[in-house]
Amino acid sequence: MNSSYTSFGKLKSVIVGNESKFKKAYADITFKQFYKEALKQEIYDQCKYELTYELSVLRNQQLDNLATTLESQGIEVFRPEIMTKLIKFTTPEFESELSPANNVRDVSLVYGNKIIETPPFVRNRYFENKNLIPVYNKLFLERDYQWIRFPHNELIETKMDLSPWNTVRDYNNFNKMSYTPAIDGAQFLRIGKDVIVNINSYNHYLGYLWVKSFYPETNFHIVNIADNHIDGALICLRPGTFLVNPKYKNMKELLPEKFKNWEYLYPLETDRKTKGQVLASDEGMDINILSISPNTVISNKKAYNVNDILSKNKFDIIEIELDHCELFGGGVHCSTLDLDRDDEYIDYTK
Repeated sequence: MNSSYTSFGKLKSVIVGNESKFKKAYADITFKQFYKEALKQEIYDQCKYELTYELSVLRNQQLDNLATTLESQGIEVFRPEIMTKLIKFTTPEFESELSPANNVRDVSLVYGNKIIETPPFVRNRYFENKNLIPVYNKLFLERDYQWIRFPHNELIETKMDLSPWNTVRDYNNFNKMSYTPAIDGAQFLRIGKDVIVNINSYNHYLGYLWVKSFYPETNFHIVNIADNHIDGALICLRPGTFLVNPKYKNMKELLPEKFKNWEYLYPLETDRKTKGQVLASDEGMDINILSISPNTVISNKKAYNVNDILSKNKFDIIEIELDHCELFGGGVHCSTLDLDRDDEYIDYTK
């Protein structure tokens, strides 16, 4: 059976994203809540985050090269459709503009043989997986995957938890009907029978409860370690070893007890600082690597400090060029969604 239970088992099939012919995001209240102060207020005033055509072309060329690199390793690669024009859409609650399926990790979760389209936190990603329908349909019809789409989430301001991400919340005692479920697939770190989930809002918690309902035998561990996706803070390289964003010096304290005796690899902070408007940090994008086996990773060529510490710890590194990850809000891990790995549904801490 085709399945994926970890982020480190030998990779057999994967989706690699595509950027649109243009890069434009509708920067509304949900966009602002997700990216916080990463962008200047003028972006939100104009409701527009936009990159040049030349950057979009380069991004697609480099994503094509990532796909070719994976295929050269004997890995089957699927691609979403490319958006060639701006598509506006309307739900009963809001209007927005469709985003491309570039960071395919974000709004889907593959765990076991289930493809779960997770309820997005940002409005313009509501129908993003439209670009993946041909892929998901093929996997459902020909590979026996279960294909599940998220429940209706309203994403209106009155149903969003707009408090700061590190606010202390009581998830056992709040009015669940006052919020709408919203959580990205990139908040789930899969380690066999254990899944670490980064939750920092009541919307996240409701989305997590929905995902959890499909896996009654799995041990889910709620953490609150980052204001963005967990794969910009923490990557599980193999059983017993984590790669950690160097900004999170106290990561061990934030994780469940059963993982405290694992090895935590901290690369040096980068001296490469992207200037201007960015959607993600340099350090977060540098650790955003993709494991294709417990000993081999695909990493950004410019992530010097990450590649150095991985090399010192006997990992084989396949370096690729993926520029401007901070501008596009996604690195190698974000740009891929693993479908099938040679791994097991077991407790990897034993």
